[in-house]
Amino acid sequence: MTYRDYPINELIRQYSPREAVPEHPVWKAHWSLASELARKMHSGKLRVPYGPTPGQTLDIFPAKTPNSPVNVFVHGGFWRFLDSFDHTLVAPAVLNAGGASILLNYDLCPTVPLTEVIRQVRSALKWVWDNADQANGDRERIFLSGHSAGGHLALMMSTGDFNREFGLPDDAVKGATIVSAMLDLEPILLIPGCEDLFVTEETFRDVSPKYKPPDPEIPLVVAVGGRETSEWIRQTEDMVVILKEQGSPVKYLKPDYDQHYSILLSLGNPVTELCSSMIAQMGLG
Repeated sequence: MTYRDYPINELIRQYSPREAVPEHPVWKAHWSLASELARKMHSGKLRVPYGPTPGQTLDIFPAKTPNSPVNVFVHGGFWRFLDSFDHTLVAPAVLNAGGASILLNYDLCPTVPLTEVIRQVRSALKWVWDNADQANGDRERIFLSGHSAGGHLALMMSTGDFNREFGLPDDAVKGATIVSAMLDLEPILLIPGCEDLFVTEETFRDVSPKYKPPDPEIPLVVAVGGRETSEWIRQTEDMVVILKEQGSPVKYLKPDYDQHYSILLSLGNPVTELCSSMIAQMGLG
């Protein structure tokens, strides 16, 4: 199997952010420090279970007032790494604007296959719908956001057909902000570590937003860093075309100076267009 005539070493660089951004440990350290500060500055209910296994937890940071819009953030990490505590930095901008912030965890691959990860995040959405009041939230105003693999999962949570399986209305998701997401899983079948996902040439379309796009009524902010690899940018721009062709209200952003890791800090910084677009989508700001 080959993909777009890329030599394997270049394909790995294109689809492995840690290869493309060698200084990634420095950026992750900034994530951790900013996230620790956020947890000290904002009280929350941490590690609230939404399912029976250890990974199925939520970090809930309630809004200042009842019946506020809710942002549910899904973390990335190639579906195999990281945790909500690495990403709390995205919460303060939402909280300070008057919303509720909920960060979602899930069992990581290869403990479970990717299909089970997708099932878990959808069940988490159901939990939020049923228990939005625990975040001072309005279940009729649930918005999603996600970075990298979390952006992929957020889009997989945004399709009415799947939501019906959990007793959710088709319009349970009122909007989503998708940041540097993996949207077509075909090329990662050639990347080391993909075997942990249990995705094959026969099944990658079933778990790819490119082939399972969100409901066209859902407003979307879709972003990718201007300094990401050309393939990461191409995937995002191809998805934007698909979304526009199906009639989705979509705002596309490509901040010039962001790469795969710095863009997460931009998502949590209310002076950026990315963060302010997410907040505006929620009717806040």
